[in-house]
Amino acid sequence: MTEPLRLLVLNCEYPPLGGGAATATLNILKRLEACNVQWDLVTASPSEALSVENRGRCAIHYLPVGKKALHYWSTPELMRYAVAAARYSHRLWLRRRHVICHAFFTLPAGAAAWRLRRLMPYLVSLRGSDVPGFSGRFDLFHTFTAPITRLIWRNATAVVANSQQLRTLALQCDPGQTVEVIPNGVDTQEFKPGAFRPSGRSVLVVARLIPRKDVATAVRAVAALRGKIAGLTLTVVGDGPDAQRIQALGRALGMADALCMCRAVPRELMSGVYRGADVFLLTSRREGMSNTVLEALASGLPIVASPEAMAGIDFPEARLVPPADAAAAAEAVEKLLLDEGARRTEAAAARRAAGKYDWDRVAGDYLHLYKRLIARAKEYAS
Repeated sequence: MTEPLRLLVLNCEYPPLGGGAATATLNILKRLEACNVQWDLVTASPSEALSVENRGRCAIHYLPVGKKALHYWSTPELMRYAVAAARYSHRLWLRRRHVICHAFFTLPAGAAAWRLRRLMPYLVSLRGSDVPGFSGRFDLFHTFTAPITRLIWRNATAVVANSQQLRTLALQCDPGQTVEVIPNGVDTQEFKPGAFRPSGRSVLVVARLIPRKDVATAVRAVAALRGKIAGLTLTVVGDGPDAQRIQALGRALGMADALCMCRAVPRELMSGVYRGADVFLLTSRREGMSNTVLEALASGLPIVASPEAMAGIDFPEARLVPPADAAAAAEAVEKLLLDEGARRTEAAAARRAAGKYDWDRVAGDYLHLYKRLIARAKEYAS
């Protein structure tokens, strides 16, 4: 039997922690496990205990970093993960002898990978918030860490963005850097359409509750339609520091009986949440490549979204509206809900579009990249 490829993966986010990067890591590793890859994932623990979950030849290592919230990271937590992951991974390498390291996020995982650079080559997957200029919340942080970011990228054997838009932003930080693109994927067997409802009344948002996701615009948009569409509801799935503000906004707009906030939905129940909706709405100010939009497409949902929310996703049927423009979002949602034919046509187009984004293909692209980088490292060493 061919010797397995020994892979070390670093990501502070893994379910139940995190969002899109956690979803990507889970799906990619599940598929690599079937491709003769022996992997170890070093991630953060949602508790204060160090634990290891063995999966045959593979394992998930949960490091305690003093995590306070599942979907929000403080700077001290990120720093604790970077230090703990580098130390723990060095000891792990002595036993497992990994041949390549894959870090999700430049910081903190890329910093840990950089510390291990003399042991094995590493690549960095850019996810969005780790790229300077992506999120206003991190502007001050990136002001001080931009030189570290460039150092990590320049020492990596590959830097990979999940969309062309994120690649362009990364090159603004480091114009001489080579950045490849491997998109996100979606499991079209897990996420699939439910029964079509001729009288659509349910709008869905799935996002972290942070300013960049602009969930307040969805609340304002649906509130503006309450008098026009009887029985209209808005379901918001996600958690974050903006949760109380969003809930208070809903009450102030008279949405108490029409706004359902589901702050913690188990992963295995999410496909049912999508099937219970009629329209998906997301007006993010910035996205790398949205996993939730892909899941909505696979679930056969018409999309109302900002151009930023559609980054890297080829779905021309999406009804595009600017971020923070509740009036435009309300108009687009209203037209879809009141036009059964258009909703049915766009639902079918959404499902077809999802077929272009498959986790098997994404995992295969990464496996090909690993092998190419390992061969390059061996050639360089000789």
